[in-house]
Amino acid sequence: MSFGIIVPLVVLPLLIVGAFLWYRRSIADMKPTESKPVSGRRLTAEGLHRAPSPPWRVVYEIDGALGNVDHVVVGPPGVIAITTLVADRPSPDQLRDARSEAQLVGEAAIARGPLDELLRATGASCDQSATVFWGTPDPRRPAADHVAHASVLVEGQRLDEWLTELVDATASPVDQVRIDRVWRTVVTGIGRPDPAP
Repeated sequence: MSFGIIVPLVVLPLLIVGAFLWYRRSIADMKPTESKPVSGRRLTAEGLHRAPSPPWRVVYEIDGALGNVDHVVVGPPGVIAITTLVADRPSPDQLRDARSEAQLVGEAAIARGPLDELLRATGASCDQSATVFWGTPDPRRPAADHVAHASVLVEGQRLDEWLTELVDATASPVDQVRIDRVWRTVVTGIGRPDPAP
């Protein structure tokens, strides 16, 4: 092998690895400020990329195909509709003071409605609506707060911690075949190409 071929074979992989590491670091360093707006949906997508697959399957950045749902996560605890806000996470008491329990449950059901309609053919339904907040982290609070039935507020910086806690707390996990079937139904239901091999 000549020296002219060896140099590109060594340099090209180093450039690719360097670019990947730079990208991961720049995403991890993103913090929303007034001078540097950041897409909360993109931050949530990056957080969800850390979820192990299997058991988790994610439909990323849905772009309005299911109402205000940004991402759909399917795993052992079931189906989770995720909405993202770039704001500080309110306390559950603040929300309960502003709205009744029935209003909170109703709002979560309305947010999940388009997803539930899509999942009807599989016999599944959305188990939780989670709002992921990308604001100032508060390590004194848990990674997620349950506000009302099937409605959760999640700290974006601890999204992977919350998903791990969900798996650990699941008494009757959904099997991987069903997870894959539900995930595929969502992917094709929003108009993306069928991921089947």
